Amino acid sequence: MNVFKHLKLSVTLMVLVALIGSVGFKIFEKISFFDAFWLTVITVLTVGYGDAVPLTFEGKVFALLIIPISIGIVTYVIGSVTAIIIEGEFSQAVRRRKMEKEIDKMNNHMIICGVGRVGEQVMLELQERGIQTVIIEQNEQAVTDNHHHIIGDATDEEVLIKAGITRASGLITTLPNDAENVFITMTARELNNIMTIVARAEKKSTEEKLMRAGADRVITPHTISGKQMVLSLLKPKSVDYVDMMLHVGTKDYGFEEITLSKTSPIVGQTLKEAKVRTNFGVTVVAVLKENDMITNPSADTKLCENDRIIVFGSNEELQMIEQVIT
Repeated sequence: MNVFKHLKLSVTLMVLVALIGSVGFKIFEKISFFDAFWLTVITVLTVGYGDAVPLTFEGKVFALLIIPISIGIVTYVIGSVTAIIIEGEFSQAVRRRKMEKEIDKMNNHMIICGVGRVGEQVMLELQERGIQTVIIEQNEQAVTDNHHHIIGDATDEEVLIKAGITRASGLITTLPNDAENVFITMTARELNNIMTIVARAEKKSTEEKLMRAGADRVITPHTISGKQMVLSLLKPKSVDYVDMMLHVGTKDYGFEEITLSKTSPIVGQTLKEAKVRTNFGVTVVAVLKENDMITNPSADTKLCENDRIIVFGSNEELQMIEQVIT
């Protein structure tokens, strides 16, 4: 039972005893409700000022009944509060409640299901990019209060809703169990049919099932790792060049996919006319037109509404171009 249930039960029992005691003493002692309430309080708390005592036989019998019950309740309340304070549960519960309120206000955030070896890397990458995230993890020791998180089973629909699935822009499920990833993907797609879902697959045969369940992308970590190892063996200089290109000095480089809206200033222009490299310092490596991808596009490639351009540059340059052309 969590801290709030303890407090709720304690307050409920205290109010119930105060109400029953006040009504009982008012009936048996023929006194006002306030005097009856006063008599109940000093009886329950065993204060005994001596200014108010039951005088009738019925009142004394009623007091004999209510005293042991009230002492037990007061002892329970004091014990619960003491345990909460000593164990630090109260402060943790307050932080958890504050975190839940912050999650309730989030929009267009990312949800990460599972913080294992893969999930941790995903979390760090999103954190570096300044993207709001909510983590769903069963092991409370795997997460800290520095990250917005929900302790629970990501396959549970209620847990996904608690993480703001209906308002999220994307979900990444990184659990090592393919069956759980399929179930999470299917449930998430039912709750939000426009979000982007990226799922982890341990087996090649699971990729098709995840796509049918609603995943937009399926990543097989061991396959990627295997290819990286082979490339490091066969083409080490190329791999070194890519690593160097992505991490030069104090700047981090990467790729960004930007969708051109109707109001984008470069819509209707060619790459030459848009002067993307001159104005923003980034390189357009591909242009996606509906289902067609133009790699290494020429300067005469015309940019249209709903086109997606893939650009390469530093994080600062990518942020600048995204702000300007969107």
